[in-house]
Amino acid sequence: DTMDTFFDSSWYFLRFCDPKNSKAPFASEKANYWCPVDVYIGGAEHACMHLIYARFFTKFLRDIGMVEFGEPFAKLFNQGMVHGEDGAVMSKSRGNVATPEEFEERYGLDSARLFLVSIASPDKDIIWRKDGIESAWKFLSRVYWLVKNAKPSSSSPYFQHKLNKAVREVTELIEDFKYNLALIKLREVFELAFREKGIAKSDLEKLVQMLAPFCPRFAEEFWSMLGNEKFVALTSWPESDASKIDERFDKMEELTSRVVEDVQNILNVIEKKSGEKVEANSKDVYIYAIPSEVELIQAGEIERRVGAVRKAKVFAVNDAAKHDPEGKAARAKPGKPAIYIE
Repeated sequence: DTMDTFFDSSWYFLRFCDPKNSKAPFASEKANYWCPVDVYIGGAEHACMHLIYARFFTKFLRDIGMVEFGEPFAKLFNQGMVHGEDGAVMSKSRGNVATPEEFEERYGLDSARLFLVSIASPDKDIIWRKDGIESAWKFLSRVYWLVKNAKPSSSSPYFQHKLNKAVREVTELIEDFKYNLALIKLREVFELAFREKGIAKSDLEKLVQMLAPFCPRFAEEFWSMLGNEKFVALTSWPESDASKIDERFDKMEELTSRVVEDVQNILNVIEKKSGEKVEANSKDVYIYAIPSEVELIQAGEIERRVGAVRKAKVFAVNDAAKHDPEGKAARAKPGKPAIYIE
C-alpha cells in the first residue's frame, strides 16, 4: 500500500511521459518536453497529501538533475462534490447515492451528464435532483427531433450570426472550465434552432460537434443521422466564421428585449388598476420607433415572449398610416420606442 498509494502516486505523471522505458523511470528529455503538467484536476482533499508529495518528488528530481522544472503542475483546478437530495455529500454509508442503473435505461447516461454539467461550475458543489435529469432528457429529445426532421435548407443570417458567435464563446468558456456557462450559450442556439424554418446541414453539424463533449453518445447518434460516417469525436472542433457575425443583430436583441420589458410593465399597471389579470392573447400592441430602429424590433419575439399579446406591430414615428389613436408616437426617443396597448 505504501509503494503504490504514496510513493508511486507522487511521480506517475513523469512515467506517463515515457511509459515503455525499461532501463530508467523516464527519459529526462521526454519529461522536460511534456511537463510540467498544464492542469491538475482533482479534489481539494489532495492538497494536504498527494500534491505535497508530488511537489517534493519533483523538486528532489530537479535537484539531482533528472528534470529541469521544480513544480509538477502549472495550474490546479479543484472539482466540487456531488450531494444527494438530502443535502449531504453522496456516500454509500449514508445511503444517498444515485447509481447509474437507476436512470440509464430510461434517460441514458448522457442526460445525467448534461444535467450535472449544467447546474453549476465544476469547481462548485452540486445537489443531485431526479427532476433535473428528466429536464435534460427532454432537451435531448427535442434535439433528436430537430436532427431527424432536418431537410436540405439554408440558415438565416440571424441564425448564422448567433451560431458563429456561440462557437467563439463556447470555445472560450470550455477552455476556461466554465462548462455550465458554455452549455447555457449552446442551449440558447439550440432553442433558436427549434424555432427556425430551416437550417443548413453544416450549421447543424457545428451544433452537434459542440454538444459532443457533454453528450458523447447522443452526439454520435445525431452525427450519424446527418449522414456522416466518421465519428464526431474524431472531427476537428468547429471554427467561428467572423464574416457571419453581425453586431447589428445584437442591437436588435437588446432593443427588442427592452420593448418586451416595457410592454410587460404596462400590462402590470393595467392589471393593478383594473384589479383583474390580463388574459392570454387578449391585447394588441403598437410600437412607434424612430425610422432607423423600426427593423431592429422583432414583433414576433414580443408576441412569443409576452403571453398577453395577441398581435404586435411596429411603426415608424413618421408613418402616416400608423395606428396611433392617442398620439403616443410623439413620445418615442432613440432607443426608447413609444408603446400603445389596446
